[in-house]
Amino acid sequence: MDITQVLSNMVLVDIIIGGSTGERTLEADDFIREVGKMLPPGTFSWVSKARTDAKRIILRVGAARRVDNRVRGYFVPLDRAQAVSDELRTLRDTFQTQKAEFLQELPNIVEEWAANPQNAVEIKPGLTRADLIRNHAPKASDLDKLLRFAMSATQIQSSQFFGEDDALHTEVTGLPGQAALEIAEDVKKSWKGAAGGKTTSRVLGLVRRIRQKADSMGILSPKFEHLREACDRVLKQMPQTGAIEGLEFMQISALLEFCSRPENILAEQSMRFDPLDVEMEVEAPAQQALVELEPVTPAPAAAESIPSVPAPESQPLDQHFAFEF
Repeated sequence: MDITQVLSNMVLVDIIIGGSTGERTLEADDFIREVGKMLPPGTFSWVSKARTDAKRIILRVGAARRVDNRVRGYFVPLDRAQAVSDELRTLRDTFQTQKAEFLQELPNIVEEWAANPQNAVEIKPGLTRADLIRNHAPKASDLDKLLRFAMSATQIQSSQFFGEDDALHTEVTGLPGQAALEIAEDVKKSWKGAAGGKTTSRVLGLVRRIRQKADSMGILSPKFEHLREACDRVLKQMPQTGAIEGLEFMQISALLEFCSRPENILAEQSMRFDPLDVEMEVEAPAQQALVELEPVTPAPAAAESIPSVPAPESQPLDQHFAFEF
């Protein structure tokens, strides 16, 4: 992989929604967790949904940038960056509208929550939880500053200042593995397996997501281009409505089972995998299968190597950026 070429064709996208990125942290100062104690459950669900939607928009065509095994923004192909930014702007406009409505309603929310019978309990003589809520609930002026939707996109032409010591080299080297891992995670969440012998055309949405991701990640490895072609062949064979069964079910199952393991996507065998050949067995993963999320810097003179794919972190989708994608 030519690191310089990849960097020149990538944009680093980052977002902060509602005061955090949505990734889980150990710190207890996330303002939503703190002020949420003074407000009814679900008060900030619209903020969490905005984070989830933003992460979904970006990850359709991009891959997470991981630093010390934590997400710190996203690599998005340059030719997809404008469409991503347009969608994020639309999402931000919706967020701002919801924020204005929320701040206007905040006094009523606080008072109704304080009046809830469960908050009538005394914390100590003469002081109830309702009193604490009325006295310490967040003010609209404070939340106006904290509830923000910030986004940035930076194009990096080179990393010449630190050369091979620049951490971006390691991150870019690990991008094929990260992208393959994200495809596999999507399949595992959305596909229940080949049990039952049939499925519905709704599963084609998953195949289209895989195809879109593989298409945008083609710059990283020809293996993603081959995966995109495999998705195209399957999509052409499938009925667009109703049940998918028989031979078509076997074909789509072969593709999704193959994509459920990131090491399959990046192994040399992937260049020979054809989901339409349903009798072909998916070979055991190559020995250089990804075993860690920390990418491994390739040896200077070595041929293209398969970066290692670390074990995915368990995290809720709407706690994304503190991308909970």
